[in-house]
Amino acid sequence: MREHPCAATIRVMAEADAINVLYVEDDPVLRAILADMVEGVEGVHVAATAANDDEAVAAMEEHRIDVAMLDLALGARSLHGVDLALRLRAAKPRLGIVIVSQHLLPNFHASIPEPEQHSWSYIQKRGDLSGLELAQVIRATHEGKMVLDPSALEGRGVESSALDRLSPRQRNVLALLATGRDAIGIAEDLDLPHTTVRRDISNAYRILVPDYGPGDDPRISAVLEYLRVTRPYDFES
Repeated sequence: MREHPCAATIRVMAEADAINVLYVEDDPVLRAILADMVEGVEGVHVAATAANDDEAVAAMEEHRIDVAMLDLALGARSLHGVDLALRLRAAKPRLGIVIVSQHLLPNFHASIPEPEQHSWSYIQKRGDLSGLELAQVIRATHEGKMVLDPSALEGRGVESSALDRLSPRQRNVLALLATGRDAIGIAEDLDLPHTTVRRDISNAYRILVPDYGPGDDPRISAVLEYLRVTRPYDFES
């Protein structure tokens, strides 16, 4: 059945007034399910979806995005959800960020650089999570609020990690290093001289592993320290 032209115009106008969401999730089934759940709520429009960091960056360039909703674990070859969010926000400083993850992260709040903590929310991916609940978090985040799942509040008093002493560029370089990129590839990704990237890598591992032993590889140790802080669920016994 063909849609009436007036109805199509009304639908386009409604989408233009809605909060436009980019949803990043590497599991195609979950990506489709949650996107449909959110799309069904009035005032929220899923403008684009992505499976990894490259697709997310491309979607941000192609669409007007107000809020990025991301999973944390996006695959070994992709940036971690938090660092991808920081990269997207560097391109659009007012971008709202909603992390939706099945992993319990009590140190979540402390893992975000303090200047970036506005319009940033975390909600646990649960079986009873509804589209309405997600939409409410998206709206609140878009308004500049921070919504944290109760599981994320337990660690708000924890001591900050060594990652906090990295500059934003050093952290970005280290995050890409953790995906398997080398200095030349990272330099191409960030449009930087490779000598600058190599210097940032060296400075980062001096900060993260200042007391490495004679048999240790400081670069590998620095990446492992980064992963322990940002992906603690991968180190659970």
